[in-house]
Amino acid sequence: MSIYPIRFESHPKKKGTCPNCGHKNCFRYYEKDGVRMDEAFGKCERTNSCGYHSKPTFLSLESSESFMQHEISDAVKETMLPNEEVQHKLNQYIKNQSSHLHTFCHSLKIPREHLQKHGVGTNQKGVTVFVLKNEKRQLVNAKWVLYKSDGHRDKSFQSHSLKQPTDGKKYEMCLYGEDLLDPEKKKTVVVVESEKTKVIASHFYPQFDWVACGSANGLTSAKITPLNGRKVIWLCDADKAGRQDASSIKNLQNHRIDFEIIDLFPKRNDGYDIADAIGDKLLPDILSGTRLPPKKPKKETFAQMKVQYSSVDYREDGSMWVAGKKNWENVANFHLFIRFCTEDENQQITWVLELRQKNGDTVFLEVEHDDFCSSKRMKNLITAKQLSFKANDDHLSEIHAHLFALKGFSKAMKINRFGLHQESELFLFANYAVTPLGQLISPDEFGIVTYNEWSISIPRTNTNKRHRFTLSDHPIKFNHWFNLFQGAHLKENAFLPACFYIMSLFRDIAVFQNGFSPILYAKGPAGTGKSSIIRSLTYLFGFKQDDINLKSKNTDAALIKLMSQSSNTCLWMDEFVNNLPQEGLLQAAYDNTGYHKTAENSRSKTETESIDIHSALMLTSNYLPQNPIFFSRCLFLPIESQQKTKEQIIAFTQLSELQENGLGMITVELLKHRALIKESYSAAYTTLYNRLKACFIHERLPERLFANMALTMACAFVLTCEGHIALCEYTDREDILDEFTEIGRKYISRQHSIQNDTSLLSEFFGTLQVMFDQYLIHEGIHFRFDGPLLYLRTPLIYTIFMEKYRRIYYKEAPDRDSIFQEILQMEAPRTEKEVIKTIRFRQPDKKEDNVLNQSVTSSLSLTYEYLKSKYDLNLINRQPKNF
Repeated sequence: MSIYPIRFESHPKKKGTCPNCGHKNCFRYYEKDGVRMDEAFGKCERTNSCGYHSKPTFLSLESSESFMQHEISDAVKETMLPNEEVQHKLNQYIKNQSSHLHTFCHSLKIPREHLQKHGVGTNQKGVTVFVLKNEKRQLVNAKWVLYKSDGHRDKSFQSHSLKQPTDGKKYEMCLYGEDLLDPEKKKTVVVVESEKTKVIASHFYPQFDWVACGSANGLTSAKITPLNGRKVIWLCDADKAGRQDASSIKNLQNHRIDFEIIDLFPKRNDGYDIADAIGDKLLPDILSGTRLPPKKPKKETFAQMKVQYSSVDYREDGSMWVAGKKNWENVANFHLFIRFCTEDENQQITWVLELRQKNGDTVFLEVEHDDFCSSKRMKNLITAKQLSFKANDDHLSEIHAHLFALKGFSKAMKINRFGLHQESELFLFANYAVTPLGQLISPDEFGIVTYNEWSISIPRTNTNKRHRFTLSDHPIKFNHWFNLFQGAHLKENAFLPACFYIMSLFRDIAVFQNGFSPILYAKGPAGTGKSSIIRSLTYLFGFKQDDINLKSKNTDAALIKLMSQSSNTCLWMDEFVNNLPQEGLLQAAYDNTGYHKTAENSRSKTETESIDIHSALMLTSNYLPQNPIFFSRCLFLPIESQQKTKEQIIAFTQLSELQENGLGMITVELLKHRALIKESYSAAYTTLYNRLKACFIHERLPERLFANMALTMACAFVLTCEGHIALCEYTDREDILDEFTEIGRKYISRQHSIQNDTSLLSEFFGTLQVMFDQYLIHEGIHFRFDGPLLYLRTPLIYTIFMEKYRRIYYKEAPDRDSIFQEILQMEAPRTEKEVIKTIRFRQPDKKEDNVLNQSVTSSLSLTYEYLKSKYDLNLINRQPKNF
């Protein structure tokens, strides 16, 4: 982008008559700040035949005020698409293949299908029409060109595009053929001037992508965006304009496109191009052509800038001077420019500065707004770059006025959150942005990605440390990962987490439709693999997430900020315990509400700002949630203890090795289906909800259980039905629906059974589990196993139980007789003598002695498997005490 306010007018402004050669519609005028200057100044675009160029002098700028008398230019107008009637007519033209160009292409054995694919049509008068579609494949414009029977252009016909509307808007222009560019950006793009050349060459050289810009100067800043991140060849025509003077080449340089100039016919100077060669039955090897070095841009002299702001002078020796009270003062050994002004969602501004040295070296610096307004802070930042900056605050004010007068910088939106940026629908990693079609966009040296009309500054990270959201190029697919995932953890433990991950990628769509987002709650004793299951999901966004331990001293605001630092991702918090002070904040993740605090830098005592939650929450714990309101907002994932098979161990090892390479490309693979999820989510959710609810038609279950499960499964269900992923072995939609329903039914039934049991026994055995996990009771002394039976030393256990119960529930513990009566009903038809009896245990003071030499009356004999399934009691696996 030019740093000067004076530049050539751009489309759709009309060109004038060249005062030198007299040709019409070829003289491009200069404008200043969008207003046309004196019409004596401009350049003839007939570079090869005329090339007349009248540049405005700065003397003329100072003496003439004519350009200030014009109305503000309409160069920047709102763009619009052609209406349906125009689009229909243009599509009808494509079906007509009767123009001279079509006939010429058919003689070259180019099929009709190729011409139709590239949008080449014919109007009623036999004029060739090239239909232009943008990257989104929207029809934006067309170009009419008349050809002779030999395939050459009839220059008596004035080529033109759609007539601009009269309501102040305009039709945009784009590269001809950008709709056919490789979405994965793997193919090299060849840019040519002529639309005819692009159509013909693309048939004979399909290994390349081909686009046409319309002329040697046709590759404007407005058209160049689709070339970002691609390898580009400027295939020049055999003339001076194509080889040297094309502004298109300068734009490729200015926008830092990875390109080279190739000249296939260096000995010719008659405008001959590759289409002419094909017409002559030649097929030159493009990559064997002569490489032309792009012209080095002239060193900019900045003394002229005094016209814009006369108290700052950028001198040719690379120094920067500011006018003081008496003399000019040298304040820097570089020239300073603003490249971007970024503003985040909280209206915090940062500036991306370019520090250009005399030797051509450039340093880029991102500074906060407060630092930019302080000469002392600027001096500290610039000195760290080994450059000299001696300006005081008065000097800095003059420099600011000078920089703002140049108007040569762009504005960008600064994003502080990884994951989805909802307005642009870009998904932001630490090193890439992913479009809704799954295309990767690399940020430029300023950390800016450009997509459609958006310029976005991606979140900054420590470049010396691999970030969790760093996208690796490891070519892993979802189905491969899921096969290992379920192989390591079994399908009953892997299916729901996989669905939850997919839902998180499109969480904004689900929340918009339903207004809530359930919490995945994985419960199981130590060693069952619950943490490994959840940790594997965090790798899908790049690399492993650092643990967030809820037992640590976390503040409310800190937890909410953690939940708001990414969007449409998964966030894992470990070691959930009942009566956690922040339980209400975690519950807010379900309702999608956040945290309110006093606005920073606010002078108002009543003004607040909110921190919203944007990601799906995953919790792991050894305990069942005791708060029924919180539990109802969770998807309960019970992970039971089991001996790992050899196959599971092998799959887990392979999965662990795979994860270390980063699994972010799986997220990229699924993000390209965003449009499909948007279109199909609502119907999929309704279908699953109704089917799940029908499974419990004779039971009174909370509606929330069906809603949570349907919401979590809907996105995965859509992708499975469309064949994009394979969560089950079926391909028929009804079979897939049956399997999703059955799996969902089992999870719902299990959660309802636990959630609905608020009896005395559920509290008793829940407290017993806590006592076991906290090493308050020990096998042999407080309990022991005898085949299928669990023996409890009730007199000793009850004393510990009363104290722990008060700490958990803040009330007195139920008496022992009440517990016994509930247990006798539970154990029926076993008799009281079979359940309550004298049982031998070890002595408490002899832990190393395995002899059962102490008989204890009023002990309990219970069916362990029933307790395990009913109350999720597990007295076998225990986390090491020093963990």
